[in-house]
Amino acid sequence: MQLFTNHREALFLDRPNRFVVRARAGTEVLEAHCPNPGRMLELLVPGRRLILERRRASAAAPGASRAARDSDPRLPYSLAAAYYQDTVVPLQSTRANALAEALILPALFPGLHELEREVKAGGSRLDFRFRPTPESRPMVLEVKSCTLVEEGAAMFPDAETARGLKHLEELAELARRGWQAGVLFVIQNPKARRFLPDVHTDPAFSRRLLELRHRIWIGAASIRTGPDGTARLEHPEVPLDAEAAAGALEDRGTYLLVLRLEGPESVAVGALGILPFPPGYYVYVGSAMGGLSSRLARHRRKSKALHWHIDYLLARVPRGDIRTLAVRSRHRLECPLAREVAALAAGAVRGFGSSDCPCPSHLFRFADNPLHCERFLRVLLRFRHDLALRP
Repeated sequence: MQLFTNHREALFLDRPNRFVVRARAGTEVLEAHCPNPGRMLELLVPGRRLILERRRASAAAPGASRAARDSDPRLPYSLAAAYYQDTVVPLQSTRANALAEALILPALFPGLHELEREVKAGGSRLDFRFRPTPESRPMVLEVKSCTLVEEGAAMFPDAETARGLKHLEELAELARRGWQAGVLFVIQNPKARRFLPDVHTDPAFSRRLLELRHRIWIGAASIRTGPDGTARLEHPEVPLDAEAAAGALEDRGTYLLVLRLEGPESVAVGALGILPFPPGYYVYVGSAMGGLSSRLARHRRKSKALHWHIDYLLARVPRGDIRTLAVRSRHRLECPLAREVAALAAGAVRGFGSSDCPCPSHLFRFADNPLHCERFLRVLLRFRHDLALRP
């Protein structure tokens, strides 16, 4: 099916807010509507090649914020897809329903009957209601678009989703009342060999999905899309790896703290004494092999006793300039991760955070934001999608 039209290609510059991306086409800087609310960290890095689709004029009345955004003449294009590792990854999440209806549901349910769109359930509208066969009970299905695929493992969501969790609860209630209920993950990348909830990013959604896997139907299917926007079904049944996800959901693992210092700081760091910190970005690698969630919450608090080396530095950093990234796993990955981050960094603070291991440091300095560096993100995703999930 024709998923989008490739009207123009450009190189990603930045994302001023959730709904807008800026990109460069030759000497021209374009602003385009971003129709995907996900973080898409691995996809939207500076220099990433994007596909833009010309937007149709909106008939919505001016004045309403969303309508104004959708009809804004300054945004004549919409972000349609990104090139990632020789693959085109569609990014218009609302079109996952069209893919499901045209390509996936007919393959999964050849006897599908009485399809309805946008059905009311609880306080939400779920995507489809149909009978898998003419004789079967009705089934209500919610569709989610998944773009995060690394090391053959697709994960959803790539940001915390209260809405997604609410949908799971509504599907569970429908199942309790005797309906067939399910959720379908449309994986926008043909390289996925397995699907997991993203235990690292949203453990609450992940835990609930695994709890419900024997009460509701959970499916995942992958799509292959060409640069011209033509999509076809790649794998109609990508398996859910519940065992790997459950193992990583234990509240332990490794984490990264990404910090930004706007100006130079001199900080007294416990027994290390007064240390100079030039402006820039810093990445701290830590671990908590029990109580990972509470450790991350503690790092985000400003009021606390100063105990670890990192506490002294965090006291100088505004909360808005601290990013926490968990790598949930039963394995001890702190030192291997620190070594790989060290290989990418501009420098390290010797002895910082490594007094109980042979590593020279667990705090590393970067001149630019490491979350905009593809090599850094590939390290993070390899640990999350592969090493953290091993038995």
